[in-house]
Amino acid sequence: TTWWRGVCDHYRTITTSFHYMMEANPHALDSAQDPNEVFEIMEPPPANFDPHVDFPTSTASFTTREVCHKQGLWHCSVHIWIVDKASSSILLQKRSMKKDTFPGRWDISSAGHVEKGKSILETALCELAEELGITVDAEELQYAFTIPAEQAPLGGCNAFEHVYFLHGNSETKMSLGMEEVSGVSWVPASNLLSALTKGDENYAPRTKQYCEAMGSFLQKMLKGSDW
Repeated sequence: TTWWRGVCDHYRTITTSFHYMMEANPHALDSAQDPNEVFEIMEPPPANFDPHVDFPTSTASFTTREVCHKQGLWHCSVHIWIVDKASSSILLQKRSMKKDTFPGRWDISSAGHVEKGKSILETALCELAEELGITVDAEELQYAFTIPAEQAPLGGCNAFEHVYFLHGNSETKMSLGMEEVSGVSWVPASNLLSALTKGDENYAPRTKQYCEAMGSFLQKMLKGSDW
């Protein structure tokens, strides 16, 4: 489509040392994940779930991460994509080899599960701090959509993925939580969407519905003058 014209056709990787500071991240977790963290269980999504309107329905019950993942129970996660509008590029993180889902793959700028007692937005702010050492105000996050992603059969989990976008650029200072993140890289948005759509195994998978919603949102965002 015409909105991608002018974007570099070649995958552009910027060495991670230029992206993050070497100081310790005071918000970083001391483990890649906690099997005992507690999630709220959601009802499975209806077939007509609209990612731009609908939200998950709680079962009013809770269980641990370990049980959720083993039994394929539906729960919530939050995704934050950091976008450099000037260069039409997106920050990716490389998942630590210690992660229990999709280790070593390139993934969302920052993401995590919504634990019991935390809101979706609170979780987004915590994940940015824990994984990247970035602290922002809630108003800086732009909500886009929510996707029910059934990924347990692929080695992931079944989660309602609440997706936000955040402005950034290659000068954004970061300090990685190395238990969870092994590196970061800026890539052209067009290349990322192409890789996700094709199911490139170097990347954590995203559903077709997710890729379509993300592409549509990015098109409006990168063209718009109010973001």
